Amino acid sequence: MGLSDSIKSAMAEAPLNATCTVKIAMSKLPDSDKKILESALYDRSIKASVLGRALKKENIDISTPTITRHRNGGCLNCAR
Repeated sequence: MGLSDSIKSAMAEAPLNATCTVKIAMSKLPDSDKKILESALYDRSIKASVLGRALKKENIDISTPTITRHRNGGCLNCAR
């Protein structure tokens, strides 16, 4: 199997309708915390790793790569 086939296979396995972890977390927060998180997500002076650690202290487990992907608009189903 060549690279082209591997890419097609990976695309077929990827859930295009999967909800972003950030979006799921946001839906569970009170409005005041949603505003704080949204502001922090798009504040590039806060590193994704720092934000991830702060969220973990609040029992919100979002990985650094997930935060980075969300910030960069890489979530397939998040309209920004």
